[in-house]
Amino acid sequence: MNIESKWLEDFLTLSNTKSFSQAAKLRHITQPAFSRRIKALEDALGAALIDRENLPITLTPSGKIFHITARNLVNQMNTSISMLEELSIQQNYSVKVAAAHSLASFLTLKLADFQAQDERDIVLNLEAIDVDKATEALEQGECDLLIAFDNERLKLPPFSHQKIGNAKLLPVSACDLNGKAMYNLETDTPIPHLAYSLDSYMGRQLEPIISGAKLNKVFVSSMTELLKVHAVAGNGIAWLPDYVISNELKNNTLVVVGNEQHCVPITYYAYRYHAALHPGGESVWNKLTELNIK
Repeated sequence: MNIESKWLEDFLTLSNTKSFSQAAKLRHITQPAFSRRIKALEDALGAALIDRENLPITLTPSGKIFHITARNLVNQMNTSISMLEELSIQQNYSVKVAAAHSLASFLTLKLADFQAQDERDIVLNLEAIDVDKATEALEQGECDLLIAFDNERLKLPPFSHQKIGNAKLLPVSACDLNGKAMYNLETDTPIPHLAYSLDSYMGRQLEPIISGAKLNKVFVSSMTELLKVHAVAGNGIAWLPDYVISNELKNNTLVVVGNEQHCVPITYYAYRYHAALHPGGESVWNKLTELNIK
């Protein structure tokens, strides 16, 4: 059975108007063409739906039964189409952003107010990700945009990138009861070190700095937040990004130790596939150009 959806709508319109001429006008076709479509529906069903002997026309017993079916089918199709359209719109303005763990919390507020040009709210789906899995995330389509640190592979085709911020890894220590650093890099005795994993991005950046320092590893993690917790607890010195510890530095929960040569500059970028993104993704990418985070 091959029934076109427009035939169902024709039939429902005819049922309401009880006039071939009026129904054809509402369906924006000629009356002969409209009549042929009603006849095609009846032929497909193998039953007469319209009693043409009476004016205004009436439905046959079969027509009355099929009227319920046609109405339900049209309503279901319209509902499904509306849901699909809404889903498509949501997908166009739902932007998957993956960010390095230490950047995720910091960027949440920075990215929260993005909107598309038609003023539809951008829905940001922000997830933290291991920096070393960044390339795979983009290649597998797990995110529209990735915000992470300097990555030479992601600066090559088929990816595009833009610099969005600078930061520093600062050596910090908790303070004692007198408000002074509990640990100091300028000492002859080994000091407890809250270290990044050597295979992590931060660990690789710090390797030249810590290799000559008198440090005794007491805790190792690739997670900045975990190192921060231990640093605040006074368990040792940790190198932490300045954007992660801004509040702790202001209230003297943590204090920078060492000097400028112990600080390590880092830069972070937004990465994407070179191919065009959906409208929401393009909007966020363009806004990142204006963001200029420092």
